Amino acid sequence: MRNFLLNLDLKTKLLLMMVSLCFLSIAFLLFLYAQAEKDLIEEVRHNTEELSTAIQISIEQISQSGDEAGLDKLKGLMNIKKKGIKEISVVNNDRDVIASSNPRLIGKKLNLKGESIKTLGNVTEYTSTTGGQKRYDILLPVVIGKERLGYIHIETQFDDFTIIARTNHTKRLFATLAIFTIGILASVYLSKKYTEPIQSIADAAQKVAGGDLSVKLDVIGHDEIGKLTRNFNDMVTKLSENRQLQEKLKEAEHMSKIGTLASGIAHEVRNPLNLINLSIDHLRVVHMPAEPDKKESFLATIANIKSEIERLDGMVSNFLNFGKPLKLNLTLLPLDSIIQETLSLLSESAAEQKIAVDVRTEPVQIFADYRHIKTCFLNLFLNSIQAMPEGGSLSVELKVSESFANVKIADTGSGIDSENLLKIFEPYFTTKDIGIGLGLALTKRIIEEHGGSIIINSAVGKGTTAAVTLPVSKGV
Repeated sequence: MRNFLLNLDLKTKLLLMMVSLCFLSIAFLLFLYAQAEKDLIEEVRHNTEELSTAIQISIEQISQSGDEAGLDKLKGLMNIKKKGIKEISVVNNDRDVIASSNPRLIGKKLNLKGESIKTLGNVTEYTSTTGGQKRYDILLPVVIGKERLGYIHIETQFDDFTIIARTNHTKRLFATLAIFTIGILASVYLSKKYTEPIQSIADAAQKVAGGDLSVKLDVIGHDEIGKLTRNFNDMVTKLSENRQLQEKLKEAEHMSKIGTLASGIAHEVRNPLNLINLSIDHLRVVHMPAEPDKKESFLATIANIKSEIERLDGMVSNFLNFGKPLKLNLTLLPLDSIIQETLSLLSESAAEQKIAVDVRTEPVQIFADYRHIKTCFLNLFLNSIQAMPEGGSLSVELKVSESFANVKIADTGSGIDSENLLKIFEPYFTTKDIGIGLGLALTKRIIEEHGGSIIINSAVGKGTTAAVTLPVSKGV
């Protein structure tokens, strides 16, 4: 039942509430009306019976005027105060009161006055208003045979009936107040039930307008508020998706511009580099000193210059090749030997920085492009060494599980914070003072082109771990 009510729309709920209040009001008023009618009929019945008895006795008393016991009995009945009947008097033809429920009237003349006088047959009715109360005087002739012996005077005041009516009116008033109090409380409840979610939606909308798209509201029920809340959540989700899409498009546009600029610069830089390299070779041949000590220093300087030229040429090649499809020359290669060979190239740098290198490998062969796969591990090893300028330890572990070769590279360097960790594979992103931010992006691309994957975990101050997975060759 509760779920049924929750699923009704607001209009139906308010309609049901008003119909229920209407039927409840009608039921209460009908009940009170029936009760009042019953009380009034009962009151009139009693008064009528008493009035008939009094009239009957009065007639007997007049016809038997010598019967003192009958007169006493009549007087005894007249002394009984009944609702609606104030006084009953016996009057002779001269309008003298010979018996009355009010002893002060006996022996006095009956003087009747009224604002309106009605005569119905032998009965005369006088109507007057005193003190806001209606008074009815009824003069009923007593006739025996054809002779009128006198009159019966009945004075009635409907103050008792007014009290009954007032009581019933008060009951109706309180019943109506009770019903509409219930209605007001129900309205307040419904108002609170619906205004609070609406206020929550308004507050959430204000947060969204301020740029907070993490807002999410709880959906309760399937009525209008539930639908509104659900639509609001969908709207916020779509806004968040649109914002992410816009950020990605903006970033892609930015990267495209950087790539275009970088390619242009790379083309412009490569030609002077080739000329410088050739010029260095010419200087080495023409101007090499004859003295051994100067010759050694001269050759060392030439070697350093050519090394830097090669590094710059490698950077230019990375710029030019990053946006192009990779052309892999796959051959069967021993992965453990490639790892050992790559580490040997960096052994002097590791020793200078007091980095302890621990290598544990298993023999395994993979189909790979030698130059590209060696570049991947060279980038990873260089990143680890550069992260430990004050020394540390570098561990490299190669294990074979099922049809994959798993390489784990862990260092104790400075680590990467969580914000930058999400961007390390993005092109042109770098936190180093040197470099162009293509190393890891190119590494990830090469590994994925070989059918493998790379995952990097890091914590600031604790170091970084790179996990590389590559498929092994079939049959090995």
